[in-house]
Amino acid sequence: MLKDLFINSTILITFIFINSQVFKRVFLNVSVSYKNKFLYGLTQGILGIILMLFTINVTPIVIMDFRHIPILLATLYGGGLATIIAGVTIAIFRISYFGISTPAIIACIDIFIIAISCTLISKLNLNKFKKWTYMSLISSLIIAASYFLIVKNSTALRYSLVYFLLSSLIIGTLAYYISNYMYTSIKLLDRLEHESTVDFLTGLNNVRQYDNALNESFLNVKNKKEHLSILIIDIDFFKKVNDTYGHLAGDAVLRQLGIVLSTFSRSFDIVSRIGGEEFSVILPDCPAKQSMEVAERLRLAVELQEFILPDETKINICVSIGSATYPDNVNNLETLVHEADTALYAAKNSGRNRVCHP
Repeated sequence: MLKDLFINSTILITFIFINSQVFKRVFLNVSVSYKNKFLYGLTQGILGIILMLFTINVTPIVIMDFRHIPILLATLYGGGLATIIAGVTIAIFRISYFGISTPAIIACIDIFIIAISCTLISKLNLNKFKKWTYMSLISSLIIAASYFLIVKNSTALRYSLVYFLLSSLIIGTLAYYISNYMYTSIKLLDRLEHESTVDFLTGLNNVRQYDNALNESFLNVKNKKEHLSILIIDIDFFKKVNDTYGHLAGDAVLRQLGIVLSTFSRSFDIVSRIGGEEFSVILPDCPAKQSMEVAERLRLAVELQEFILPDETKINICVSIGSATYPDNVNNLETLVHEADTALYAAKNSGRNRVCHP
């Protein structure tokens, strides 16, 4: 029996690991498409089928398995739909493979009751561990009750109940902690991936993602023979904002400026924060004349915007913008950013709150 228990544990852990890699989005958020929920529930149903095939012989006349655990996993990470799909999959296989009999009918009824109970528990305002505990307890009691209907020998019944409840507790606890570990790991990885490409303050692309987007834009220009424009934007007298109102006020201005730039850029333009108060907008397939129009629209939008500070004070700021376009006013892609930066300094030196180009 210990050998069978080990085999079931190995199957369970392997499936949890594979599912956590295939269904990362499900692990992070159950509010996903119905297709993903269906597929996740189906894979949990397949896990239940495999666990049924590797049954454990408790006595010469009594066998058991842990088909209920995949239903619990489906509920915890896939929601009600995944739970029902897993339960239906297991029930259909149980009838079609082992045939119709009294134990088969009881087993199918157990599966459906467990699936419904788990779905209801998932709706409760409880943390994951409490939900798992309640679902595990109820499903174990439902299956234990079926032993009273099937096993007539009192000695075999007592032995089966003790072995099942202990094994279910051990395997269930293992399944929860392994799945929770994978969930936490995936969530942490997702956060790190997000933070590696997104500026923490504004939510725009950070310098790393800006460099990636710029390199990709260069490739598109070379392959498709398109125009490429870039805007370098700097807040005028931003130090004065920090010195007068404090750094929290400066952060508020940066956040709101990111919103303004995103709102008034074209939908497919790439807006990034590339320095303290310096931003960039990559304009794919945009000739010089249009890039100047976009830049002027951004400059004017910032000038007219009221920026609200944490103490509810309202201030106005302005920005200087340097624009450069390949191949209109820059012949070499490699110097595009440098030319835009040079144009920015020209805007600063000629009075600020204006747009300049080479």
